[in-house]
Amino acid sequence: MTQAQRYLEVGDRLLRGGKVRRAAAAYARCADAWIAETFVASARACVGRDPLRALDALARAERMVGPSREARDIAAQAYLGLGQPKIASKFLAAAR
Repeated sequence: MTQAQRYLEVGDRLLRGGKVRRAAAAYARCADAWIAETFVASARACVGRDPLRALDALARAERMVGPSREARDIAAQAYLGLGQPKIASKFLAAAR
C-alpha cells in the first residue's frame, strides 16, 4: 500500500466519522503523495537516458512529501549517469 492510499483511507474514515476538516486535510495530503509518486515514477523511467530530468522530478517530489529511500536510490543512479560517483555514494548511504 502506498502512502497516498493510506491517506485516502484515513480521509475516508475521518469523513465517515463526521470529521470533515480533518478528512479534507488527509485528502490534500493524499493528492500531494500521489503527485509525488508520479514524479518518482517519471524519474525512474527516465534516469538512464536523461539523469538531469530525473533529478528535477525527484526534487519536485521531495518538495511535496520529503525524501524517500526510493528517490535517493534513483538520485544515486542519476549521479552515476552524470559521472559523479562521490555524490552517488552519498545518496546511497543516505538511502540505507
